[in-house]
Amino acid sequence: MSVSDPLLKKLKGFIYELRTETRPVRDENTYIQPLCETIEEILRKGLKKSTSLFGLTKRDYWTWIESIPDSVNGNERINPIFSMAVTTVKASGKAQTSQGKGRMFIRIALQKKVLPVPVEHILKNTKLIGQWYDPVESIIGDDILSEILMSLLFEATEINFKLMLKNSSFLDETWYIPRYRPYEFVPCRDLGIHLQYVCGRALVVAVNDSGVAAEDSKVEPGDILDELYGDSLKGARKGKIPSLLKQNQGWPVYLSVIKCKYQDGRIYPPIADILRQMNKDLVSLHQIVEQAEKLESGGRVPPHALLPRDDYEEVPVPSPDEKAVYKVKYIGKTNVGSNGSMSQIEGAVEAIVKENPDVTKYQPVTIQLAETEIISTLANTEEVFQRHSYTEISSCGRRIDYVSYFAYIAGDTTCTISKQFVCYLFQANSDSEAKLILCSIAQGFGRTHWFV
Repeated sequence: MSVSDPLLKKLKGFIYELRTETRPVRDENTYIQPLCETIEEILRKGLKKSTSLFGLTKRDYWTWIESIPDSVNGNERINPIFSMAVTTVKASGKAQTSQGKGRMFIRIALQKKVLPVPVEHILKNTKLIGQWYDPVESIIGDDILSEILMSLLFEATEINFKLMLKNSSFLDETWYIPRYRPYEFVPCRDLGIHLQYVCGRALVVAVNDSGVAAEDSKVEPGDILDELYGDSLKGARKGKIPSLLKQNQGWPVYLSVIKCKYQDGRIYPPIADILRQMNKDLVSLHQIVEQAEKLESGGRVPPHALLPRDDYEEVPVPSPDEKAVYKVKYIGKTNVGSNGSMSQIEGAVEAIVKENPDVTKYQPVTIQLAETEIISTLANTEEVFQRHSYTEISSCGRRIDYVSYFAYIAGDTTCTISKQFVCYLFQANSDSEAKLILCSIAQGFGRTHWFV
């Protein structure tokens, strides 16, 4: 019988990192998305398929979770906050698939500290767990692994989550969370917004310069109107917005908007897909796509260093008074073969993280960005355990889902003639520090290929 599982190790690592946060954990936090993805993977692992007249059909975890409040017997009490979370998901029109509803529940349950409740319930119900999970393939169906899972879920209830729970309209499609802005406008009959309904969403195609929504570019072409006076606009009929404005005439206008762009200028991927289908017909949307593509291909900030929440600024570099010495954690390395280009960064980072799932075992080191080389020293012994000249380094960067991690690839000799390359992965103390380190490395070799 297995007493360990890679998913539980990943979950433990993310929870450990979030427990160390001194501030509330918001959607912008590096670990939120991988944490939620790992929880979803665990809930899906070993799910049995349903048998019907039409053969085997795939089921998702949300189905058994939503059935719990209605399936308890008279002597059993169910957590009222858990019941409220289930009711909220079922009543919401933003998540319309089982996948979206399950993801919405995970986010609510994390924030309301009730994620252990459904797992604890199914573990006590042998009939229910037998209907849903394979005892060999699943974590929940395994006696030992399920106990470990429960202890980790209870540990997660100690984290202070402050997620924007209303921001759930794209959970059907993705775990990526867009920028979300709630606004209050002065009472008006017309916001000055021109809309087109696409895929059940109110897409902004133009904004009148004199309209209240244009002030400080609060609403821009490409944005999606998500809520008006607290009512969801996803899948709404075309007349709903004028009707709500008329009903609330004389009152301030409360509007929630899904922003088309991150702060660095990149387009939120699901919206980008919508715009690419439409940009031939609407000049304003065509310009948005063009500008975003220019930014991605050659903006003034190296793309590897850009994050959804970064301000659009010049490349940060250490001042003359600052020492380019950083206390970070060394995660590991992996051989990438004879190709040391930027295309290797993404896969190499993922491989190293998978090989080293326990973040508590990351090695504290000091990394010094010297004038001609990078020197890594063990924090406890001050022993130099690796050093690479900039002429050996072929590329550097980070993944957008591990933004506090940074990596560089180095050859066994000058990179232009090297036949063997290795990727080295580190974890900085913050997203911004990782950004600064990568930009500093970049100054050491002007030929770097940047990775987004």
